[in-house]
Amino acid sequence: MIRCIRGVLAAALGLTLLTASAQTAQPNWPTKSVRWIVPFAAGGTADATARHIAQKLTEKWGQQVVVDNKPGANTIIAAVDAARAAPDGYTLFQPINSTLTVNQFAVTKLPYDALKDFTPIGMIASVPLIFVANDTLPAKSMNDLVALAKKSPDTVTMGGGVVGVQLAAERFMRDAGVNVRYVAYKSGADVTKGLLSSEIQSGLDGVPAYPPFLKSGKLRALATNSPKRIASLPDVPTLNELGFKNSEAPMWHALMALAGLPAPIQKKIAQDLQAVLEQPDLREKMSALGLEASWLPADELVKLIKTESANMGPLVKDLGIRME
Repeated sequence: MIRCIRGVLAAALGLTLLTASAQTAQPNWPTKSVRWIVPFAAGGTADATARHIAQKLTEKWGQQVVVDNKPGANTIIAAVDAARAAPDGYTLFQPINSTLTVNQFAVTKLPYDALKDFTPIGMIASVPLIFVANDTLPAKSMNDLVALAKKSPDTVTMGGGVVGVQLAAERFMRDAGVNVRYVAYKSGADVTKGLLSSEIQSGLDGVPAYPPFLKSGKLRALATNSPKRIASLPDVPTLNELGFKNSEAPMWHALMALAGLPAPIQKKIAQDLQAVLEQPDLREKMSALGLEASWLPADELVKLIKTESANMGPLVKDLGIRME
């Protein structure tokens, strides 16, 4: 009889523990503010993306989503910071595609693993890159730049920030058959400063970085590497239109949490994030900046990371891109 009672108590205790465990795995998340790490300085493409989405999530969750800018070292500083946080969903990280694909081939002793150290939530945006120039460059169009670079190799200067942007620039130069002197900057903001101060003649960055300077006439747009023309810049041709068929390579942004994030929290973040990205007013705001809200769920994002990594490895080696 005693054994029978003990068995019933043990079964009841087991059921209680399972119930408690399920409740623990599905908390009323979030119950406090959420930190959203951006690997670039305020005012850039990634920052604009984060702040638009963070505001919507703040409204949805009833908890503040705080954007924390951690620029530097080709997004590695932010990635390492994010990888040290607790896997509870209260720290989110917004890498760009080069953080997850190119860095592993271009950076010596990368201190994180894109798929082992993070839990993917999903892709959130795609960002076309745009080639711009200042008045020190006599070329008025992309074809003019190519003609000038062919006539006088290594005389035209082009600046870019992260290694992914450099890869896009190098791919363009290879496809166009020209030698342009590439100048690596720490960030897109530094590229803009270099353009405005005439340290360089041309530059490459995400579309949202340049509209104010294009409108004021301080810079002029040459081309984008998007699949089609951008609604906010309808007069700017794409590289494809100009005949550079292999140069289409928009940047994309993802959202990651830490490895070990409980599945219910991952699911909630993903569902809420997708719902926010489908809101027409958010999509319009992002489109006006040259961004596109592009949702891709976690499993598809992982496939994309693996596919791009397989393609980028040989390309990085072939182009000789190396970041110490």
